[in-house]
Amino acid sequence: MLSKSRKRLKLIYNPEAGLAAFRTRLDMAIRILQSGGWQVLTYRTEGKAELTSTEARVAIDEGCSAVVAVGGDGTLHQVMNGLVSLTKEGRKAPTLGIIPAGTANDLASYLSIPKDIENTCNIIVKGKKKQIDAGFLAGRFFLNVASGGLLTDVSHKVDQAVKQELGKFAYYLKALEQLPDFRPFPLQVQLPGGEKIYEGDTLLFLVLNSAGAGSFPQLAPKAQIDDALLDLVVFRSCSISEFVGLFLSVLQGEHVRSPLVTYHQAQRYILQGPDDMETDLDGEIGPALPWDVQVLPSALEVFVPELSGKKKLRLRSKN
Repeated sequence: MLSKSRKRLKLIYNPEAGLAAFRTRLDMAIRILQSGGWQVLTYRTEGKAELTSTEARVAIDEGCSAVVAVGGDGTLHQVMNGLVSLTKEGRKAPTLGIIPAGTANDLASYLSIPKDIENTCNIIVKGKKKQIDAGFLAGRFFLNVASGGLLTDVSHKVDQAVKQELGKFAYYLKALEQLPDFRPFPLQVQLPGGEKIYEGDTLLFLVLNSAGAGSFPQLAPKAQIDDALLDLVVFRSCSISEFVGLFLSVLQGEHVRSPLVTYHQAQRYILQGPDDMETDLDGEIGPALPWDVQVLPSALEVFVPELSGKKKLRLRSKN
């Protein structure tokens, strides 16, 4: 039996994430967490999403009050699905810790969690926590983004060896390959009451819980991860030259002013479109359309850094 002074934590790590560097830092991570009073259990992922989600879920039965995901957005997606499923059942899920070690770490960037493993472990040791929302779609959950259309399947098609060699640049190269052959698709978006907020030929749509995805931090400039809202961003079909201009404006968060972009905030959306289009949930292959996607307010508790001055988390709550 654990003493009352000891806390138990489960560390779930992807050994192939990013440049596979975490494997050489595992001992250091455990040392720092133990120094903060955590007893550490470890689980090495095996490339099977359901197993990873299950390991996160059963951590509560192993006496863990925290689960730490080590990897990219895909690993985080698998871990949080296990944890949020507990919340959906009315159970108190362990607090989520994030050690960003993947090629893409969009949510960690949004939460100002550094890639430096020592500093990230110290965030968990210090113990500052925040309640954040999640998205719910077709029996699955997402923390960052659900998307479809141009570029959204890039992370699924890039070879692991190429990702390790080139990092995020591998995504951009794969994206450029898609441009000449991509064809717009019809999309309709409604609110639950039937109000139509978008209809037309489309290049790309995203439903975001946080502000960014795909290493673009300002895709949803108004987004906050604890506001009980999801941000819809739709890019209408346009010429190559117009798309290049939009791409540049996305880098500055100015794209939402364009007549080629629809931007909306709501708790729930109904999306109709081609059922054979590949989609994405937090870097993992997503469900086919049609979608009924909604927000789950305060679905999860997460460790966050203590920031001050100009660098503050984009969170609604003050506590």
